[in-house]
Amino acid sequence: MTTQANKFVKGAMILSIAGLIAKIFSALYRIPLANLVGTEGIGYYFTVYPLYSLLVSASLVGIPNALSKLISERIAKDDYYNAHYIYKYSLIIIGIFGSIISLFMILGVDLIIYMGDWPKETKYVIYALAISPVFISISGAFKGYFQGMQEMVPTAMTQIIENISKVILGIGITYLLVKRGFSIPYAVGGAAVGISLGFLISTIFIILYYIKKRKVIITHINTNSNQNHIKLKGVAKKLVVIAVPISIVSAAYSIMNLIDSSTIYKRLAVISIGKKEAADMYGQMGNAITIVNVPLTISLALMISIVPAISVAVANNNKVELVNKIKLGIRFALLFALPAAIGLFILAQPLMKLLYPTSLGGYEYLELFSICLLFIILGQTLAGILQGMGKYYYPLISLLFSCIIKILINYDLVASNLELKGAIIGSICYYIIYVILNYLMIKKQVNIKLEVTKMIIKPLISAMVMGLSVFAIYKVMYNLIQSNMIATFISIICGILIYGIMLLLTKTLEEEDFAIIPKNKKIIVKLRKMKLIN
Repeated sequence: MTTQANKFVKGAMILSIAGLIAKIFSALYRIPLANLVGTEGIGYYFTVYPLYSLLVSASLVGIPNALSKLISERIAKDDYYNAHYIYKYSLIIIGIFGSIISLFMILGVDLIIYMGDWPKETKYVIYALAISPVFISISGAFKGYFQGMQEMVPTAMTQIIENISKVILGIGITYLLVKRGFSIPYAVGGAAVGISLGFLISTIFIILYYIKKRKVIITHINTNSNQNHIKLKGVAKKLVVIAVPISIVSAAYSIMNLIDSSTIYKRLAVISIGKKEAADMYGQMGNAITIVNVPLTISLALMISIVPAISVAVANNNKVELVNKIKLGIRFALLFALPAAIGLFILAQPLMKLLYPTSLGGYEYLELFSICLLFIILGQTLAGILQGMGKYYYPLISLLFSCIIKILINYDLVASNLELKGAIIGSICYYIIYVILNYLMIKKQVNIKLEVTKMIIKPLISAMVMGLSVFAIYKVMYNLIQSNMIATFISIICGILIYGIMLLLTKTLEEEDFAIIPKNKKIIVKLRKMKLIN
């Protein structure tokens, strides 16, 4: 296992674990929020959130990823001096960008509501979220700098901190507002304030982390301080050229949800469903999205980790390393996505019953979203590979075609008896097209042949065995103890163990898959003796 492969695996695993922890806290935020404000309130929240996610995607993922690519290319050549100048200039640029987004959300609230044909009650959520883009932008510059050095701990910690803060502050504020008799729109706005405060706290953390690391950073910079430093104009130009397509592509999931929030109210009105009822229905779908977002962190983790990893291979003109990393990225995506999708499909009804007992029928949305999940994770990983290769506009082309299909399907199916299920079917088609086009573009650039048995068939068999086992375990446990909560938790734990055992029995795992585990060499030796890895 090469050092670079080790770094990629560790980075992906650190971000995946941190992302899962963060999303569990995020679920802990949205579940009591749903109980406090009901599906109508959640509907207002999810009406605004896709647009907000799109607006901050550049600061949250796009610019940090672009920055990590520029910095990783410099560090591959031991040019720490200019890498630091790229970070400093980017901090200024991204800070200005975040301020503009905040002003747009505050001053343009009426225009936003008019363009989306949204309920007027959504303005409180917009105002509350509007203060966060500045903090997200500042934090994004620091994250991009550390990601470029393939140090993922700061990004991981900020994710956890912002979500813990969001739970405590968001739910606390909402509870107080509800307790004091404020209306649902005000209460949901209070929850959104908690989100903004969470980003503020995580920004303070990453600034303090940088200050702690500054001595080591300065030492690296001084090793080649005689070089002529890169100019602000050059950094700005490169950042725009790279960050714009990366930002749009990294927001593919948000764009999908934005298409929904922009079309659902209008198309449901065609079949005589009013905005308040539509918001309630959208709230049920939003509850399903909250659950899907937990495993979806894998997609973001892989995308963030793969960009600098691929960039280093390209900068070193190492074609063997490039092919190996592409295969590793795709394999990791499938290893995580297959069990997540199958597990969510099997446990859709128990999970919705456990987390949202009042959301009747919401499990049907989750079943459809679980199918979509597989293609979301794979599509975002393939997009990250293309971006790391410097083909920034290729996934953008894929996204354009996917959006056209999604809009056409939404327009037709949402105004049918499928209602919001039609929108999710549109999302599935959206990501299937995205995956196919991105993969074909990678194939065109690199002569890569996937090992189908090892990368697809073995993980699929392992995931299917896990799915059947989880289904049986849940049924048996529920019949024995008549507790949905206990039966669901036992099924999930057993599913994780069974999947892990099946991966070992089918010899699907490799040495690099254990990179994150302490004392992994001893584990690898034992597994080799047992003939469970090659």
